[in-house]
Amino acid sequence: MLSLHEMFGNGGNPQPVHHVLDENELVDGVDELGVLLYGHEKNAYWYGSRLSLEETRRIAPYQNATGLQVTSAVLAGMVYALENPMAGIVEADEIDYKRCLEVQTPYLGPVEGHYTDWTPLDGRPGLFPEDLDEKDPWQFRNILVR
Repeated sequence: MLSLHEMFGNGGNPQPVHHVLDENELVDGVDELGVLLYGHEKNAYWYGSRLSLEETRRIAPYQNATGLQVTSAVLAGMVYALENPMAGIVEADEIDYKRCLEVQTPYLGPVEGHYTDWTPLDGRPGLFPEDLDEKDPWQFRNILVR
C-alpha cells in the first residue's frame, strides 16, 4: 500500500528503476500463507502453511516459498481435473479439499492452526482518526484499506 501511495503521490508515475529479486538474493525466511476465519465466539482462527526458504530449496531447488505454496494449489487443481474428467468446470468450493491437501502437503511445510485474540482494532486508531466500528471489530469497514 505504501508503494501505491508513493506512486499516486507522484502523479501516478512508477519508480524509474524496478528490481526483481533473483534467487541468490533470498537468503533466509519463512512464508506464512493461510486463511483467517474470524467473527465467531472464539474470535479468530488462523490455519495455514509456514514454509521456510531452506525447506523450499530442499523440495524444489531455485524456488521460493511463496511460489511453491501457490503452485501446489495449481498442482492440486490439475490432479483433481485428471481424476475427475467428467466434472467439467467447477467452483473451488466444489473440489474435495482433503484430496487437495493430500497433493499439496508435501510442498507446504508445517500446516498449523492457531486461535488468536487479535482484531483489526488492535493499535487503532493511529495518528489520524478513522471511521471504526468499535462495538464489532470484525465489520468490513474496520478491515478495508483506504
